[in-house]
Amino acid sequence: MSGEKRSFFAKVFMALMIFTGLCWVWTVAFIIGWPWDKTADWKPEYRVAAICTNDEACSIPYGQLDEARTQGRLKSLDVPDVGEVMEEQNWIKWSKADGLIEAKASSWHFQTTVRYRLEEGKPVLVAVQDVGAKALYFGMAAALFSLLGLYLRKLRG
Repeated sequence: MSGEKRSFFAKVFMALMIFTGLCWVWTVAFIIGWPWDKTADWKPEYRVAAICTNDEACSIPYGQLDEARTQGRLKSLDVPDVGEVMEEQNWIKWSKADGLIEAKASSWHFQTTVRYRLEEGKPVLVAVQDVGAKALYFGMAAALFSLLGLYLRKLRG
């Protein structure tokens, strides 16, 4: 069946499906290539991997570390080499190598990765990769330009 014999709605559907695929590919590419910020300061919402009082892994926002210590909810910041915790609105995964801990907090609309090391029991920030909805917006724009390029090329011959 020739492409010219398709109905208008079939052509629109095909264009939307291609656009959706391109959005996915471009967004994943932007997430993978998102730059690390090595000059950033701790934000209170950045998650730190920890061991809580029940000897289970947990994560605590940086801004609440002192409060968690005084309330007795925090046992230690020295976590196993790898681990993950499912929380109410986040998924936290971490890995530790050569004294550097990389904790990744993610949800459906963001991904924040924090690299830090422990000095005298306190986390010291090394680098941050904070990917929010901007990656999706950039992915959608790149997908639109890619789709326009594909259709312009098709028109050309």
